[in-house]
Amino acid sequence: MAWPATTRYGLPVAPGNLGLVQDFLNTITEGTVAPPDLLATLASAQEWADQVIEQWISIDDLGWAKTLPRLTENDRKALVAFRDQLFEGLFGHSPSETPAGLGRNTLTYHPVMTVSAGGIELRPGVEGWKYFETALLLICHQGQIEGVLRRMKSCKSETCDVVFYDRSNNNSGVWHDVKLCGNRANVRAHRARSAAV
Repeated sequence: MAWPATTRYGLPVAPGNLGLVQDFLNTITEGTVAPPDLLATLASAQEWADQVIEQWISIDDLGWAKTLPRLTENDRKALVAFRDQLFEGLFGHSPSETPAGLGRNTLTYHPVMTVSAGGIELRPGVEGWKYFETALLLICHQGQIEGVLRRMKSCKSETCDVVFYDRSNNNSGVWHDVKLCGNRANVRAHRARSAAV
């Protein structure tokens, strides 16, 4: 079993639970190859959800993964809106044609904090698909604390928003695929320089 949205782009997956966030964001339709948006219909969203939840349960090191109820159409729409908000919050732009400025809205979820002899633990504190959304935010928060969330990037190509995990030593990667998106950008830059001469 693999992360279905990310592996369709032939990308390596972010480590641990961060792979779930990467896969969720990669359910978008990428502009150049244009595979379908995996959340576009209830059937495709449910198929993705079934696969990704199974994968999450198999790798979860935080103890948050669990089976979730079947998606409803309202759940699907909420996931699409959440994806756009999370994408804009992390990368400063939305991959869809939704109005700009979603990132300025605050995403408010309610984790549960427990204190025990082992320390303080945060967990998603809601049910259903809101639990899933809260878990994604908490995974991002954990990645931010660990300093690995900054390695999660959206491709800088004008026609591509694929999310990749930058494994370069100096965290300097800008394209999800150097041969595809990087080469296109270099050709455009070369043509622009040639036209200016």
